[in-house]
Amino acid sequence: MSLTDRSAPASQPADRPDPASWPSPRAHRLMTLVPRTEWAYRPRIAATAFVIVTQVFLYVLLWRALYGESGETVVGLDMSQAITYSVLATLMGTGRVIMEGASQETAQSKIRDGSVVFWFVRPLSARRYCAWRGLGESLYATAWLLAGLAVGVACGLVALPPSPAAAAVTVLAYGLGQIVFYQIGLLVDLTSFWTITSFGVNRLAAFAQLLLSGGLIPLWFFPDWLRAVAVHLPFAATVNVPVSLYTGRIPAAECWPYVAEQALWCVVLALLSRVMWQRAARRLLVLGG
Repeated sequence: MSLTDRSAPASQPADRPDPASWPSPRAHRLMTLVPRTEWAYRPRIAATAFVIVTQVFLYVLLWRALYGESGETVVGLDMSQAITYSVLATLMGTGRVIMEGASQETAQSKIRDGSVVFWFVRPLSARRYCAWRGLGESLYATAWLLAGLAVGVACGLVALPPSPAAAAVTVLAYGLGQIVFYQIGLLVDLTSFWTITSFGVNRLAAFAQLLLSGGLIPLWFFPDWLRAVAVHLPFAATVNVPVSLYTGRIPAAECWPYVAEQALWCVVLALLSRVMWQRAARRLLVLGG
């Protein structure tokens, strides 16, 4: 099915609605789509919590076994920092990957059942629809992060930031990282318009995200040649930068090159996703419907 039969003027991009029918303020309700879906399927919440708690427990055992009672630092991290890093990285990385797409409002699922066509005929553009939904996912993931952080601090597993300045730049880096996270997920999802199914791309992207973001092990433990590449990839902007700032591995006074690189990736990925939206709308193919 092609979108060339739409009644909108030809001069307008295919993923934008007619200016005469801009969305109502109620569009912000899309942010609640993921939390409401998760609440409707409560076993998912229990499963997510179980995975996160189990992974954190294993990390604590691992770092305590590796560091022992020596009190030494490895690649600039002591045992407390390593445990804090792994707890936060799990909450930011693993938790977000598990919860991503929880609403099932993905291009892949919509193309498979044919309902993707409604993305392009609603008053709200497809791009903005996904942006509102993505904002809801980020806020929901942030709620999990804050809850896990509170529990971790109360249990003595997570140390507090070394200074108020470190906490402030961590919040900034986390916000930019969530934008990068959303844009990466969106680009992967949009490949469905060309591949029909993106299961393989999703699996590869999820693995790359967990490994190259520092979600599995801190990037500081990577070999020099791999770390030199990984720290400049967009994946590192999602987890490694904010967690390294929180733990003090990156001093707050030296944060600006890292934050600037995060902002650059936000712009680059946003431009790339915009181009992909425009091309996807021109070649929409629906199976079923």
